[in-house]
Amino acid sequence: MAESSRAEQRSTRKRAEILAAASDVFTTHGYLGASMDAVAAAAGASKRTVYQYFADKEELFSSVVLDAVDRGYEFFRPHILALADVDADDLIEAFRRHSRLTIIGIMAPQVLRMRRLVMAEADRFPEIGREYYERSWVRTLDLLATTLARLDERGLLKIPDPQRAAYMFTWLVVSIPLQRTAFMGNAATYTQAELDDIADEAVRVFLAAH
Repeated sequence: MAESSRAEQRSTRKRAEILAAASDVFTTHGYLGASMDAVAAAAGASKRTVYQYFADKEELFSSVVLDAVDRGYEFFRPHILALADVDADDLIEAFRRHSRLTIIGIMAPQVLRMRRLVMAEADRFPEIGREYYERSWVRTLDLLATTLARLDERGLLKIPDPQRAAYMFTWLVVSIPLQRTAFMGNAATYTQAELDDIADEAVRVFLAAH
């Protein structure tokens, strides 16, 4: 392997380590409570190294948020695409699998902490909030809408408005635990069985309508 290639891989790893450390620092202490010194310490790097990758705290914050968003989208993407090609006999179980995956993904502690952080800083950084919304919710639900349209074309479902149906389905799945957690924080706990039950009920209601 060429030395330049090895150096590039080391650089990529170090940037990822800094982003991971910064994510923990920002979601624990908030934007104002976070510092580049704390990020450097958490990453096991010097502050100078952190500044080699990110010009200032705002750029680092933006990168942390968008990195989390893109990883979340890539987590959901293959599952949403696979849903478009399910057989009629597997339709209900496929939706249950996707619904349970959705609620697990969105209710993951790190995802919830990032969501709270972005919402708390939306007035200070409206562009970051907009990017978070568009690259997470909008992009993922656009993909789900395309899948629902495909299922409509195949005659498996009746979806006159795939875009609206994508939003309705997602909120059927996540609205109960997400809203409770938004107001109660970590005190709002759910067992996996409770989340599965909510996810399955969302599928039952959605498929009954379509």
